Amino acid sequence: MWEKRSWLLPTLLASAVAINLAGCGSDDDPVTVTPPPTTTPPPEPEGPTFPEGAIMVSTEGNLGANITEAFINAQSGDVIVLPEGEFKLDRTLLFDGDADGDGVFAKNVTIMGYGQDKTILDFSEAASGDGIFVQNAVNIIIQDMSVNEAKNNGIKLKNSNGIILRRLATIWDGELNEENGAYGLYPVECENILIEDTYVRGSADAGIYVGQSEYIVVRRNVAIENVAGIEIENSKYADVYDNHAIGNTGGILVFDLPIGNHRYGSSVRIFNNLVEANNTKNFANASANPAGVHIVPPGTGIIILSTDDVEIFNNVIKDHDTLSITASSFFIAEPDIEGAFIPNYALPGGVIDDGWRAVPRNIHIHDNEITNSGSNPNGYLIQEIIGAYTQIHGVFPAILYDGLGEAIANNGMGELYFKEPPFAEDGSDNVCVSSNGDVSLGQLYAGDHAGDLSVPGVLFESSQKNLMNCTQVSLPVHTVTFGDEVFGCGIDDDTAGCDGGETVGNGGSIGEGEGGLVGDGDLSLCEASGSEVNWNALLGANCPNLSDYNLFADSTNPKGIANSGGLPYDMNSPLFTDYTSKYRYVFVPGGQAAEYDAQEVFDFPVGTVLVKTFAMPDDTATPGNENEEILETRLLIHREAGWAALPYIWTATKDDAKLAKPGSITKQSVVHKGETLEFDYVVPSLNQCKQCHQYSGEDGVARFMPIGPKARHLNGNYEYADGAANQLSAWTAHGILTGAPADLASIPTVPAFGLLGNGDLSTATDAEVMDLAKGYLDINCAHCHRPEGNASNTGLKLEYWRPYEGNEQAHGECKSPVAYGGGSLGYDIVPGNPEQSITHFRMASTEPGDRMPEIGRSLSHDAGVALIHEWISRLPAASCSQ
Repeated sequence: MWEKRSWLLPTLLASAVAINLAGCGSDDDPVTVTPPPTTTPPPEPEGPTFPEGAIMVSTEGNLGANITEAFINAQSGDVIVLPEGEFKLDRTLLFDGDADGDGVFAKNVTIMGYGQDKTILDFSEAASGDGIFVQNAVNIIIQDMSVNEAKNNGIKLKNSNGIILRRLATIWDGELNEENGAYGLYPVECENILIEDTYVRGSADAGIYVGQSEYIVVRRNVAIENVAGIEIENSKYADVYDNHAIGNTGGILVFDLPIGNHRYGSSVRIFNNLVEANNTKNFANASANPAGVHIVPPGTGIIILSTDDVEIFNNVIKDHDTLSITASSFFIAEPDIEGAFIPNYALPGGVIDDGWRAVPRNIHIHDNEITNSGSNPNGYLIQEIIGAYTQIHGVFPAILYDGLGEAIANNGMGELYFKEPPFAEDGSDNVCVSSNGDVSLGQLYAGDHAGDLSVPGVLFESSQKNLMNCTQVSLPVHTVTFGDEVFGCGIDDDTAGCDGGETVGNGGSIGEGEGGLVGDGDLSLCEASGSEVNWNALLGANCPNLSDYNLFADSTNPKGIANSGGLPYDMNSPLFTDYTSKYRYVFVPGGQAAEYDAQEVFDFPVGTVLVKTFAMPDDTATPGNENEEILETRLLIHREAGWAALPYIWTATKDDAKLAKPGSITKQSVVHKGETLEFDYVVPSLNQCKQCHQYSGEDGVARFMPIGPKARHLNGNYEYADGAANQLSAWTAHGILTGAPADLASIPTVPAFGLLGNGDLSTATDAEVMDLAKGYLDINCAHCHRPEGNASNTGLKLEYWRPYEGNEQAHGECKSPVAYGGGSLGYDIVPGNPEQSITHFRMASTEPGDRMPEIGRSLSHDAGVALIHEWISRLPAASCSQ
């Protein structure tokens, strides 16, 4: 049986826990706060040691910029040491293991501090949402630090293979409320994840969350006073053991949600955990997924939702107001089967066709020690269930199975609507409970329920006789592969009950191949002369000065005459960046040309450089006048290894622009419609450029790609020095584009939309507004919100070419977000009601934790927001519109 260990609840990080809820009913009732149990303080750990050659980040100047630069310059095998002390950071610390964009990831990088209580990073004043964000890494370790008060997530990781999160803390201190960040530790779409010996407190979603991932071990962690302590969501092959979940709303969750990106969960073991007194009022943002954590009833130990193949055993589960363990189908979260569930999930092309299933199968709950459950059952989602049990039986069961999904599968409805065949006759699909002591059980529907499903059975046994009385074959041990090491229960520890038997593990597929980041190349190439672009430098060096590349006849004027036949160009619909004017140029090496693509970015030859200069007008009504200030110039260079991004910031004297790989944050102001707007203007770091420009091809490898140069954005006139001409025709005539169709009218084209809007939209037809809105979302959002983009895990798909009709949910209609809230809002798009739509809310917001896009702007684009408002207002009513 499980033993409570001395590392639980270290006194350094202990805080108050909500234990008792007054009354029987609403989770909005007042909370009585009592201190959590204490344990013997652990011995003082020895100080950390660092290998020879470790990169020690300096505190001189801007620490956020120093860390960012260290991340950008990291090579495979580097150890980056963050300084000792408590620091306020002004930005997200973004590590991209493929900063050069060649699809080959840096390997074996360690990011570490001096200890949880010695390196403390405070993001309460940051201009962005996440604390630390890692993407495209192979075998990365983050350890020995605390990440506090992030506006969105503490430490997020994406598209990485081999992750160790060790001896970390993520904390939102003080009052527990929905304004806290969502996740503490947050790997998503990753492989081989080990999370151990961490402390998480105050998350408004989940303290430790692993989503849409494979090969996971979560062990020896303390999750206290979060909405969900630990959550495994849409993930496979996970072992969660030897953790302490205390004082959360729900202790440990295993969820499978209808995301729509082919990633669904199974094979999860929850064992040897201490799950106690998770009775805190639910303080999640109410707009999460219908089955998100906002529905978790306070006083719940462990919840299984929709996931197949889950084993829960050898846990100590005690002192829960509502229930100890529950297994449920998605129909409890979305009970309106005909009005909401079928149109949102079960129509052709929906998430059920994508592979998601609503009904849990093969659940085995056994040999747990369960005490003191159900003394004060509450939670708005299950009020009717609580009422039925207390009225009929006088008590609420400690273990509850809804049985509804099983009943639907077995009465003939399952295959017709939900692709849910009847449960297997051999019992291998059954929800089984055994050997949990003298504990009460409840089941709403019998598995063979053939009558009216609107009338539950409300079955109850005070001590098990017949309900769920079966067993299942134990699941295998799940392991994590990290380089040449393997981690897991009984593999690298002495956890009882895990020695021998079958194991499941895999090296994964993310980031295969050798190699890593390179430095700044051959800087001796950075000597400009003559009137030709310095092509050699573009290909071979990250030059310190923009002028080193000799792109413009006047190196101080990036809006003027371009060398080597560079052509200016523009987009039909603006990519909004704080009302800046943008001056774009394309340079293609002589004698070469880009190949036309009807849908994606053109196939540009190696050596191509795309240049975009940002200038701040004094007044948005008069861009381009003599008072406009040039701020930065960004280069996208197509090198042999792939596309690379370089941000350059113009000096105060405007005589040149300097390479600024860490980016910068400066105070700016602009007059807009007579009002002076003051804000932080953010030049993205090199890694942040990659965050937006990341694209996963057919091989699944995430590479850097341009966003704008697509036929649909370029098919329009531009005022060249010698007169107006269609841009595609001009590129063809100039010899830098081949293959464009002669009939330009045949190209599906994003309609023109001005930075200040297109005037009164009320006179436009519905089709015209739809076209304008889809074009705007395409250029501003779809580079991330598409299956190949960096927001693929959201299931939101906003490409212009994707028809709205037949893809309503992909566009957000009646689609609940996977992880993000938005006040009291519940759906990305509520047709006819923009004020209730999260898409509109996030576009209008300027708060770092709320705004969308997350980076690239500090201000809200009022014309774009008005366009999306008009578009949503005109959409036909749907199931969520009432």
